[in-house]
Amino acid sequence: MADNSEVKALSEVFFGNCWTYAGAALLAYDYILTFNSEVTLFWMGGRLSGATILFLLNRYITLAAQIFNAAPIPPSVESAFSEHVVNIVLLALQYPPWAAFSALRSYALCPNPYRWPISATVFALSLVPFVTNMWGNLYKMSFVDDPKLGMIPTNPISSSTQLKLEAATRSSMIASDFLVLCVTWYRTYETAKLTLRSLGNKTFASILLLDGVEHNTLVNDALTAAAVLEWSLSPILTSRFLIDLQKAQRKLEASSRSFSLGELEFEPQTSRNTSRLIGSLGAQLAFHEDEDEANEMEDAS
Repeated sequence: MADNSEVKALSEVFFGNCWTYAGAALLAYDYILTFNSEVTLFWMGGRLSGATILFLLNRYITLAAQIFNAAPIPPSVESAFSEHVVNIVLLALQYPPWAAFSALRSYALCPNPYRWPISATVFALSLVPFVTNMWGNLYKMSFVDDPKLGMIPTNPISSSTQLKLEAATRSSMIASDFLVLCVTWYRTYETAKLTLRSLGNKTFASILLLDGVEHNTLVNDALTAAAVLEWSLSPILTSRFLIDLQKAQRKLEASSRSFSLGELEFEPQTSRNTSRLIGSLGAQLAFHEDEDEANEMEDAS
């Protein structure tokens, strides 16, 4: 039995490392693909906004976390403890940008009476994993030097407490994503069929409807298949979403005239400071009743 347990432990470590390296490779591949868009849309934009700050935080906190996560564990207990603490902190620090991203999306989409309550609720729910991960992984943590498995982190948290932390983490993430998804669907319901019919026309509506749904469903599917891929898929989808929003805003800014039969306003009455904070996450959306008008807008842009 002892041999079987050791083999099982070694097997879990091996496959865990495989998933970690696979996620890091996927993230690196996406960084290479989108680096040109990053430079063009965010580094050369000329104006600092909330969307730009979120993109850069999401991009480079994740990069630092992946580097530390893929680094080998040092042989000494003190070095291993320090590296593990930095790794846990960097992994947890990925949640605040994601929380701010979801909150700004909700703030931009919601009408005035519900804007602050819903965005604050989304932000609070999205920050729960930050708290639970920090406490659950760092509370009275220590390292044990196992002769076969090497340096192993341990903590005194019971299995029942860990299960409660996991339940709180997952339920808050699901509730936050579900709330953002409902707001997105509600605000784009009237134009959903048109958006799906004209997928080639990159409007804010199509991005919010398609990228927003994709962001939530793919992350949840990935958590079911392999939870470790969350650390790669979430920043990838968030970055892609922000890139698409930035591209759509550039198209609208470059357009010489406005085409709108029905309009959905993200920020119709915001101040200049608020508009600068939100950036490409808040702007006036134009919807069209038929494909001919959509094509006319694309040609004019």
